[in-house]
Parts: sequence; structure tokens; C-alpha cells
Amino acid sequence: MAYLSGVIGRAACVSWLGEARGRSPAAVDNASLLYPRGIDVKADPGLAFAWAKAAARRGLACAEANLGMLYTRGLGCKRDFAEAAVWYRRAAQKGEAAGALGLGILSEGGLGVPKNIQEAMRWYRTAADAGNDIAASALGLLLLSAEGAEPDPAQAQRWLSGPAARGYAHAQYGLGLLCLRGPADTVDVGRAELWLSKAAAQGHPGARSALGGLKSAGATGDAAA
Repeated sequence: MAYLSGVIGRAACVSWLGEARGRSPAAVDNASLLYPRGIDVKADPGLAFAWAKAAARRGLACAEANLGMLYTRGLGCKRDFAEAAVWYRRAAQKGEAAGALGLGILSEGGLGVPKNIQEAMRWYRTAADAGNDIAASALGLLLLSAEGAEPDPAQAQRWLSGPAARGYAHAQYGLGLLCLRGPADTVDVGRAELWLSKAAAQGHPGARSALGGLKSAGATGDAAA
């Protein structure tokens, strides 16, 4: 994980580690663990992949899920969705939410596995039940879009509400759309604008587009009035 994104030793712990290293073997071990190449570690996708694969081969579930992500994105390796699915599945079978999420993404897109929306929803639900906000949002959006099933606004709201309240832009976008669905007497434009604005402020392109549409419609309505 250190090699995946790089580590710059600017956190408060660095000064404490530096002070303790001369007196404590445990501090030396901690410093080596946190900063394997010294205080500053440059990102190195190749080494990130090598260490993730070594840990995954020893059965560490979080490393298996991480390896699946690296194969999915082609970081430090050639992109291979089928191989990603293998490692995601191993992690998911051990209860790792990130593995279930990965399988959901692959199943929804038909990447390395057959496209199967119901299977994607099943894996998303598994990850969401384990507390994964990304999976909960993806599940809510599928329930909202009704791709491969009947729409279920109540269930969509259930899965989107928590991640949206915790600031996850995709969930906020989904709730914004949900507020605009249904009969005219149930549409809540004000609440839709609230959620879409929160998502748009985080750079969500769909939310920006939907919000722009709402504002244009409002301006047209005002002019007509």
C-alpha cells in the first residue's frame, strides 16, 4: 500500500518515531514498517503489485482484494479483468467487503465475467451489508435505474441515505434523482437541489448536469410565469 500511492513522512508521528528510534527497537521496527525506504517513499506500482501478490498468495484477504484492484486498473501489471475476478472472489469468500465490491463492479460491466446485473446486485448487497459505502451507493443506483429489475425507490433510498449523509457524492447524486421521481405530488425539487448541489460541489459530473437542468427549467418556468 505504501508503494501504491507513495508515502511522505509529514505526519505528526514522524517526529516521534525519529526521537524514539535511538532508544527503542520497537520504534525502529515501526519506522521500517511505515517507511520501508526511509521517511519518503516514492510511488512504485511495480513494487506495489509484487508485494500485494506475495501477500495474496499467502491468503491475506485484504491483499487478495487489493491485487484484484491492481489487475482491474492495470497498475504495476497488465490489465486482466479475468484474473482480477479470481482474486476478488477469493477475498469475497473470506468475507472481505472490497472483494465483493470488486465482483459487483465486474459483473455489472461484464468485465472478465459475464454481464449479470442480478449477480452484481448480490455482490453489492454483500459488501454493503459489511459497511461498504461504495457498494451501498452502487446498489441504490441500480435499484433506482431498474436495470434488469423493477424499480424499487424505497430500497434505493434505504441504501443511498447512509452514504449520502456521510458525504459520498454518488449516493448524494442518487438521492437527488430519487427526489425527482414519481408522481408530481411526490416530487421534491428543493430536496433534489440540496442533494445534487452537495454532489456537484464534489465534482460529480452527473449531478452538475442534473442541477443545471433543474435551474434551466426553473428559469424557463419563471419567465413563463
